Amino acid sequence: MDFIKKFAKEISVFGLVIVIFLGLFVYRQITFKDYKTVSEEKITTMVKDKENFVVVLGNSSDTTMLSFQEVMAEYTTKNRSTDIYYLDTSKIKNTEEYVKKTFDLDTTYPITLVIKKGKVTAKKQGALQYYYLKDFINENK
Repeated sequence: MDFIKKFAKEISVFGLVIVIFLGLFVYRQITFKDYKTVSEEKITTMVKDKENFVVVLGNSSDTTMLSFQEVMAEYTTKNRSTDIYYLDTSKIKNTEEYVKKTFDLDTTYPITLVIKKGKVTAKKQGALQYYYLKDFINENK
């Protein structure tokens, strides 16, 4: 009888720990959203399909881009209805040619682009602070 009580107590403690971890996981899923890192093929397909989206082009090894990624994560967490796509230009063989062909732009990086119906309708160069990014996207939705 003592064995059954001891076993039941161990199971209930284990169950409580599982419920706590599950609760923390659900809380994180509800309160945090991140930008989506995509490939050049995905962006090209989205442009050809004439979709509306926001994309940031930048090199992940650049320090300004690393700080801007934190701003993008904060923006997507606070504004869950807007997705931001991130294209790492360090993974593209000929970045200048790809950007010229896909977006018809000559630019420096990082750059934030608002795409409507497959066309660039607004662009903002450089790493933006949170409120500048928020205002830029809201003005150009």
